[in-house]
Amino acid sequence: MMRSLQLTFISLYSFLAWIHCLHAQSPEPASYLPLIEKLAPLHKKMGPPKPGDWLATHKEPGQTFVEYVRSNPVKPSGYRQILYVQPLGEFTPSQLKIVQQTVQYMQIYFGLTVITKPAIGLEKIPANARRNHGNQLQLHTKYILHQLLKPQLPKNALATIAFTAEDLYPGDGWNYVFGQASTRNRVGVWSLRRFGNPDDSAEAYHQCLRRTIQVACHETSHMLTMRHCTAYECLMAGSNSLDESDRRPIYNCPECVAKVSWATGSDLLTRYRALHEYADELDLTDARVMFERSILELEKK
Repeated sequence: MMRSLQLTFISLYSFLAWIHCLHAQSPEPASYLPLIEKLAPLHKKMGPPKPGDWLATHKEPGQTFVEYVRSNPVKPSGYRQILYVQPLGEFTPSQLKIVQQTVQYMQIYFGLTVITKPAIGLEKIPANARRNHGNQLQLHTKYILHQLLKPQLPKNALATIAFTAEDLYPGDGWNYVFGQASTRNRVGVWSLRRFGNPDDSAEAYHQCLRRTIQVACHETSHMLTMRHCTAYECLMAGSNSLDESDRRPIYNCPECVAKVSWATGSDLLTRYRALHEYADELDLTDARVMFERSILELEKK
């Protein structure tokens, strides 16, 4: 009886979300063009890549806001309105706190409901989907994506993002990866293992938090079919290493912020105000300053 009531509640929730979406009006793309123009002077243009940087080895065309809109991108639609976070394995208290803070940041960043699912234990990963590499346990990303996450993707999910404290690898011949996603299947998995030990110091905690927020927002944006940014120093710029990633900001350029706001139907100024408040709480100084400057620019008549 309890299971029946639970299923009825979930079905009702999805139906109401679908009705809400039918009546909601997406912002007109043209309304973002003057906002992009206002914000552009605040942002630094992308300079020549350093040896080993992403753009030194990957020739990418970039993507303007107008090109994104014309590409008929993946975005919340119908009853697919929820981002799910799937913990995988065990976390230290500090790592768990970082995941929780990242979930809250994602909820503000995308303007969507983000729900954390009950953790999946590592016993669900079979022996042929794990290995020891350099005395380090590693989990096979493709098994996680296609055998673990995809079959359990909720019907109302825009995407499911898994976090794990274990190292990841996509196949033989690879040492490791920070994470991997299948945009077509709307699932992804990312590891905190290479982001540093948050228990080492307050600085180490802050660095791990920043890196986790950065990769979560970057990779989830790819699930909205946003391409890498090549025009500005931007959260959506590609990175070949932690060093390069750490040089990138954790905020979007004017073109990419317009994509997120338009795709999710969130008000840009309201979004900046909420992000500014939470970035201040988390002591994300560079982001807080940019959000504050953006708010002041958008409030000008």
